[in-house]
Amino acid sequence: MEAAAASTSQARGWSSLPTDVLVLILGNLRWSSHPSVALVCRHWRYAASLCPFYPAWITPLLLNTAEVGTANIRYYSPYYDKNFKVDDTLKVPSAKICCSTGRHLKMRADKSLVFDIDLVSGALVEVLPQKPFMLFNFVVSDRDERLFGIRAMFTIEIACAIRTNGDEWEDWNLAENSPDWSQLRASPGTNPVLHNSLLYLLAQDGRLAVYDLCRHHEGFKILDKPNSFGFKCEDSYLLESNQGELMVVAIERRGKKVHLVKLNEQSMEWEKVDSLHSQTVFTRSLTTMMKKTKFNRMQNMIFLPRFYQWPETVHVDLVARDGELAFVPKLPFCADTYLDTCGTNIWSYELAHGAATKEFWGTERADYSIWVDFGDN
Repeated sequence: MEAAAASTSQARGWSSLPTDVLVLILGNLRWSSHPSVALVCRHWRYAASLCPFYPAWITPLLLNTAEVGTANIRYYSPYYDKNFKVDDTLKVPSAKICCSTGRHLKMRADKSLVFDIDLVSGALVEVLPQKPFMLFNFVVSDRDERLFGIRAMFTIEIACAIRTNGDEWEDWNLAENSPDWSQLRASPGTNPVLHNSLLYLLAQDGRLAVYDLCRHHEGFKILDKPNSFGFKCEDSYLLESNQGELMVVAIERRGKKVHLVKLNEQSMEWEKVDSLHSQTVFTRSLTTMMKKTKFNRMQNMIFLPRFYQWPETVHVDLVARDGELAFVPKLPFCADTYLDTCGTNIWSYELAHGAATKEFWGTERADYSIWVDFGDN
């Protein structure tokens, strides 16, 4: 009798725990452990589906709003092909997005101010220094230690502000030198990029201007090389690769072809890159980034914020728990969050095969959008 009871107890084991008990256990585990729990057996997988969440760190997200400063925040995930709508607003009416660093978003308002917003709490963290009598086209943040404001119309001007040891910002310091804009027409959609402690500004034809903070009074200097990309493109976006190389995503008209080139800093010429290997590029916003991914269907891809149809919207809270961020649906939501999705509605280009996943025609751009990376803290 005792042997039979022991055998029955052993047979039941962990896999037969009541669903409500499993849900309570899952509620006390880190979100990143849930996929492993779901792989144990069908019963545990079902319990995991009753605790739905979508990791916010899994890939970069496209933050977009219908109207900057007033509408609710939406994050598009190219992995899940869903929009996650958060009730918080950007709370800065009439402000325009500048740049992002991790969970922090910089926005520029009409009253000559730059705001720093915490995207997780929704709080307005601080108001950064007023502008020095000029209208910035670009704002670049260096890990919140330095701030650069660039004007690239008619002249190329730059101002910098530095955070002091007392955690306050110095006043803007405007550089003296201002090259003629006609000498180098900045690519209108690409932010200047910090690379090896220098700030690079990309021209429409592939030429570069460079700024050295140690020689601040000189402002931007236009380089003799590189001369151009060697081909025509409609849009071009500058980024620094994971290997510390200066690269450009160059897009022909209507996405007919997408080129990736890197700067050979010995010869100062652009060289073609044929493969991203296990990496992914997210571009065509004021933030262009390259990220390593473990998802095969996203490797060697370039994603642009253009959609064939508006993705499904899930109303969520953006929740921080044990150092992890996740989108948690507001209403009971039974969905299998662990299955890899088959396809997306976002336009993408596979660099290795030199072709888009779908035709560019019929896509619609997401206005007021920027790629943000909650995995970059």
